Amino acid sequence: MPRIADIFLREKTHRVLTWQGRVVVLLVLLIIAGFSWPLFRIGITHYIYRVDEPHPDSRIVVENWNGDVEMFEGSKRASRLVGAREIWSIIYEDAYADLRKRRAVILNAWAAGIDTSSFHLIPVIQQEPKTLHIARAVADTAHRNGWQHITIVTEDLHSSRSRKAYNFEAKPFGISVTTLGVSLDGVTADNWPTTSTGLSSAFSEMIKKIYYDLVVF
Repeated sequence: MPRIADIFLREKTHRVLTWQGRVVVLLVLLIIAGFSWPLFRIGITHYIYRVDEPHPDSRIVVENWNGDVEMFEGSKRASRLVGAREIWSIIYEDAYADLRKRRAVILNAWAAGIDTSSFHLIPVIQQEPKTLHIARAVADTAHRNGWQHITIVTEDLHSSRSRKAYNFEAKPFGISVTTLGVSLDGVTADNWPTTSTGLSSAFSEMIKKIYYDLVVF
């Protein structure tokens, strides 16, 4: 009658798991992962997602790296929430210097229903760490114009990193910052684990956020 240990362990040059033992270990790990995934998911979401209640009479600044219509549509909704009469958007300096690219961004804003007579562009440098350099350019613009508060409209899964960067750069000027999130391609803070695009975006953002927290700030 074999001992129970002999079913799961066998002698080699050293004792190793039998295939039955490996199956048991794998099942245990899968069970642990299944139970811990909801907490892991909540932890990731809390780490990379941070939006605020709308702040009245705030200036709207859109983190629209590519001039996407979808992001401009989100900024228009945000402007209604805070009662903003103007919308400002970042644009990389090389795109701003190219009349055709600059015009394409303005046309996308118009296509999103934004009054382009009250739409302004903030040229920003495209240099790593990008979010920090963008935040610095926006904070400088806000300071020159005497703004007291900025509402940053950005992608949902980018909101926590943006919030920290803009607060870091705006605080010395006495400017407060809040963030509002926009879902792109249907990916939100609630459903990101359900699609490959959402998973890729969330884990990419998590790595960048760790880098910013440990190295940049």
